[in-house]
Amino acid sequence: MFLPILAATFYLFAIIAAFKMDTPLKGFLFILAVAGVSGILYLFVLFPGISGLAVALMLAAFILRQKRK
Repeated sequence: MFLPILAATFYLFAIIAAFKMDTPLKGFLFILAVAGVSGILYLFVLFPGISGLAVALMLAAFILRQKRK
């Protein structure tokens, strides 16, 4: 019961922070980033092996793309 309450509090604070951003677009992008990170963490819990491999591939692609610039 503690973890769902903690998660709800975190999302509440994230929404409050999104409304205090400079522009609505920044707030929307912040909420999308929070949702993305939450989704990846959920995948780690749901499918530890598959999601770990997927995240490793995404990080490798990101790192390799940064080196090209």
